[in-house]
Amino acid sequence: MKPESRKLILLHLFLGTFLLAQGVFAEDVQISIQPELISRLDRATLKVEFIDAKGKDVEIPKIDGLDIRYQGQSSETRIVNFKSSSKTIHTYVVTPKKTGDYIIGPVKARFKGGEKTLQANLRVVEPKDDPEAQQIAEVMFAHISASSGDPFVQQPFDLTLKVYIRGDIQIAGSFGLQGGMPESGLDGELEWDVSRGKREEINGTIFNTYILHTTTKALTAGNFTFQPGVQVNVVIPRQRRRSYGFDDPFFGDFFGRQETRPIVLDCNQIEVEVKPIPVNSRPESFTGGVGLFDFDVQVGPAKVMTGEPITVKMRIYGEGNLSKITPPSIEENHEFKLYEARTVSSGNSNEVLFEQVMIPKSDAITHIPEIEFSYFNTQTADFRTISRGPFPVTVEAAPQQTAQIIATVPGSVQQETQIIGRDIVYLKPVPKCWRTKVTIPWYRTKIAYVLLPLPALLLIITAIASTRINILKRNPALARRQQAPKVARKYLQKADRALKKQDHATYYEALWNTLTAYFGHRLNLPPGEVTPQKIGELIPEEIESINQLFCTIEQRRYGSDKIGTEDLETLKKQITTLMHKCERMKI
Repeated sequence: MKPESRKLILLHLFLGTFLLAQGVFAEDVQISIQPELISRLDRATLKVEFIDAKGKDVEIPKIDGLDIRYQGQSSETRIVNFKSSSKTIHTYVVTPKKTGDYIIGPVKARFKGGEKTLQANLRVVEPKDDPEAQQIAEVMFAHISASSGDPFVQQPFDLTLKVYIRGDIQIAGSFGLQGGMPESGLDGELEWDVSRGKREEINGTIFNTYILHTTTKALTAGNFTFQPGVQVNVVIPRQRRRSYGFDDPFFGDFFGRQETRPIVLDCNQIEVEVKPIPVNSRPESFTGGVGLFDFDVQVGPAKVMTGEPITVKMRIYGEGNLSKITPPSIEENHEFKLYEARTVSSGNSNEVLFEQVMIPKSDAITHIPEIEFSYFNTQTADFRTISRGPFPVTVEAAPQQTAQIIATVPGSVQQETQIIGRDIVYLKPVPKCWRTKVTIPWYRTKIAYVLLPLPALLLIITAIASTRINILKRNPALARRQQAPKVARKYLQKADRALKKQDHATYYEALWNTLTAYFGHRLNLPPGEVTPQKIGELIPEEIESINQLFCTIEQRRYGSDKIGTEDLETLKKQITTLMHKCERMKI
């Protein structure tokens, strides 16, 4: 090869390498949106292009009125005049929800050569000049209404939201509500039921209707405004819309595909005035009930002895704010002890049950006083009072038992003190060698090593104790179940003391209290329901033993037969054995 040809080839290689190097180091990133002017029923394509650089997709900030979704990544390479250029393109689809001028960004795009801040402008106008588009309010809209009348506080009222969609428009998915609801004052979140309504004709246009219904109530008086924005997903066939050439990411939709587009419909505004409950005419027996209710009371047992419980069961049922009603009060009397009422769970959502236990103190009681329940009637807008009772009861005096109090007087103990005195104090002998005392840091002593884990141990113990206390507070039934053995042991100890004194009456009374207290706590039963029948229903495995023990103790409590000490001990062992079996059962 001639020297001139060799030099020419080397020159061409040098120039090509130089041009390629120029292309490699010309790193840049750009943003573009096409078209920059669209109607509300059209879409735009946003592109972020990394030129001769590698970069990930950027995070576009949320913009009110625009729906921006990432579509994917593509790349391309070009060689022009011996210059190579490559692009990494990230594509986004921009769907407008309302008109206006928008600035997309600023966004930061990072690449190997550095960082660049980008932004793009988009204008969205009403589609008046588009022959395929019409005003959305003319083809899709919503209308909300409330039940007639102004409700009172805690009175339920209905809201009906009706959505109208022109017959030739197809929607997909479910409806969504955006704002337009009171931020506070309502009882919980609104739950809407959706159903398909009948087709209706409005101004010569046929609409498909969808009905959204909910029931709510206000916790406070005042005016509540409702104007929800209803979002629907409209199915739009892409072949009927114009395209923007090969740059449109939906170019393939010309072959019959469709797209869904979220659109927020216009809705009217309504105000619901919630009236307060009157105060002037409110009776003392009003416990917060608002609606239309009825009231029943049951008292039992009707025949008891002094000191035995009587259970008052109250039932309130109807329509209204049952969950907000507190128990009706019973007139207090010094002749009986009244316990706090408790709410009993019921499987019926249209009723609420209360139970209250009272214990007569004397046999002078002949009846339980009248019980009143007052509520506010929302139909007549006044207070109504329902009275039940009085309820006749028979109270017999309990058998008198002699109680002995034994006081132990401590005897005086005389102590003698001897003082020893010494006249001579011996000095220590001189050590053979002196030792220098070395000061050891406190944290290196044996005591420090022993005390070091104590804080962590105390923290663990405190956490365990706190968790146990919280569990017992949240679960009263569990707390009572764990107290059952302790309460039973208390009465068994009382029975042992009575047996040593040969006090049979007190002994049987203690055994009776052992059974009733144990099963009352173990099965979470109120005092009036601790009966052999009720216990046998919950523990069918030991129903015979339970009935036999209750019957035996009941007969011997009021019998006069002399029973040997061995038989008394046997009865106590039977009770202890029964409780041990019940402790091992899962009830």
